[in-house]
Amino acid sequence: MEKTQLIQNWTQSWQQSINRDGTASEKLELRHTLFGRDDILPLWVADMDLPTPDFVLDALKTRLLHPILGYNLMPESLAQAVCFWQAQHGYSCQAEDILWTHNVANAFYLAVQAFSDPGDKILTFAPIYPPFMQAPIQNQRQTLTLDLAMNAGQYEIDFEKLENLFIAEKPKMLLFCHPHNPSGRVWTREELLQLDELCRKHQVLVVSDEIHSDLTYEPNQHIPLASLSDISAQNTITLSSPGKSFNLGGLQIGYAIIANPELRQKYQNVLNQVHIEGLNTFAMIATETAYSEQGLFYLEVLKPFLQNNIQQLISALSPYSSLIEPITPQAGYLLWMDCSGLMQQNDWTAKQLKNWWVNEVGLGLSTGLSFGEAGRNFMRINLAISRETCDHVCQQISNALEEFI
Repeated sequence: MEKTQLIQNWTQSWQQSINRDGTASEKLELRHTLFGRDDILPLWVADMDLPTPDFVLDALKTRLLHPILGYNLMPESLAQAVCFWQAQHGYSCQAEDILWTHNVANAFYLAVQAFSDPGDKILTFAPIYPPFMQAPIQNQRQTLTLDLAMNAGQYEIDFEKLENLFIAEKPKMLLFCHPHNPSGRVWTREELLQLDELCRKHQVLVVSDEIHSDLTYEPNQHIPLASLSDISAQNTITLSSPGKSFNLGGLQIGYAIIANPELRQKYQNVLNQVHIEGLNTFAMIATETAYSEQGLFYLEVLKPFLQNNIQQLISALSPYSSLIEPITPQAGYLLWMDCSGLMQQNDWTAKQLKNWWVNEVGLGLSTGLSFGEAGRNFMRINLAISRETCDHVCQQISNALEEFI
């Protein structure tokens, strides 16, 4: 099919909302549990309300033409597809470096088990995706958090505080979100070099979650931490998945890239203990199909659409900047919104802020407190939604904010 026709087909499929009722969608099924009502639009879980790419679905349908879904081995071509994909970001990994997991969160839970012992301290930067804080605790380790500094509307790492913390607390590992969730911050080469140098100086292993990297927006560039140098690669565990980029979360796909053979064997030992041997049939097919030239082209069409949604909401919020200040993401489809002004004007607690979004705006968002104390005044909204839904969301928010002007 001609590229112009593909673009037209994809963009057309993103215009109207898709009904996900009856699909056991997490964001729908948990509305009442999390928000106390079922009549809200849930925009919290980080999957897309956009169709999974047609070429991936076609590959899955083709496999379903065969009547047997038996046990499978992992084909060599799958690891080669990952190597091809990582090379697009400048990381030359090897097939033997790749170990398979059931998703990225699962992968860093396994990393905690493989590379630390009960009682060890594990560091992460806050605010942060909740499992980063939960993984150490649920494995009898200690979670340390260092708050990111806000400068000119973007988060930064305070490297002086970081080194002081390394000296005082002696953490075993750093769980690093790259790009950052919830803010969409893309770390620069200079920041990564400084982080890598400090971690190696203080013997802190880095587990780098890079699942949002494919959706990096120009002029920003995603630089895999392990790609900085061969020495960096020896102290880095890279985790990723096509789940975010191609809306494949339900297939439970993850992988770890570990260049250091000693560390790779430790990780393999943990995989063996819980008998994780690879991906299921559909996860394999979806990954290999997505990690292709066609997948690259698809993302070049998808990213401007997502950016348009983000900019549309930022523009809708601009008349209310004294109440809500969004942080423009440099990657991904999540918008992190500072609601401090709204809270101060109304003397609200974090719970009252959440209730306002639910009951007055009609949206179910991720609460900032779930990302740590540093996120108390924030809310996170998922904008991987149709054009129709985005219009609706912007109007709902504007209408609700009007009463405070």
